[in-house]
Amino acid sequence: MGQVPADMRPSGPAPYGFVGDGRVSRHWRHYFSSLGMPWALWSCRIARADASRADRVLADCPIILLAVADDAIEGVLGELRDAGLGDRTFLHFCGGRSIEGAWGAHPLMSFGASLYKPAFYRDIPIFAESAAGWPDPVAHFRALFPLLPNPCFALRPEDKAYYHAICALAGGLTAVVWREFFEAMATRFAVPREALAGYPRRIIENVIDSPDTALTGPVARGDTGTVRAHLRALDGDALGALYRAFIDAAAKEPA
Repeated sequence: MGQVPADMRPSGPAPYGFVGDGRVSRHWRHYFSSLGMPWALWSCRIARADASRADRVLADCPIILLAVADDAIEGVLGELRDAGLGDRTFLHFCGGRSIEGAWGAHPLMSFGASLYKPAFYRDIPIFAESAAGWPDPVAHFRALFPLLPNPCFALRPEDKAYYHAICALAGGLTAVVWREFFEAMATRFAVPREALAGYPRRIIENVIDSPDTALTGPVARGDTGTVRAHLRALDGDALGALYRAFIDAAAKEPA
């Protein structure tokens, strides 16, 4: 089946309801459409534009996916219940917290501004929250989304904050460092981005191939003189504190 733009709703019934029209929502609607899974969309932004009501747009949706900011989930959930949708199954995408009244299923992926090829989404791992109501979260996920082929893993509520923290560090922190790297290379050293692409790609490939041996450079070699020079160069910069934390973390023995 060909790609369907993420802002278009397939014809026919819409058993899956999306609340929120940000990046996660756009990517998952795009994925659902590629698999022929119908959906309906409601968001505050859309409602401001056309005065649409959540209870009408989502009337035929027994499963509602709350694709909103983590801190907004509880408030949005309350509003939907007040709108007469309290009998639905609610799912949220927050990986770091449990939300009463909604079930958590976190896709471990970074969702950029551009949509991905449909086949890519099928390999995204889903971390499904275990709870009293669904002691087998993987089976629960399969029951709610029988057409999704994604690998799925159980995540205990008490582990969610740690799980999400290391995901945020691995993805978000590295994104910040690479942003600073490319900016410095362009502004201070006049090096175009295309000349640098092989460096991050090789690092990621090395990490995937062998995470315990992927670290290279002066910190890995114990070149203390060079490391001290690095710290002096970064003195007064926020990256200096980050470099010191990197040294501490790198000293940890592999598990």
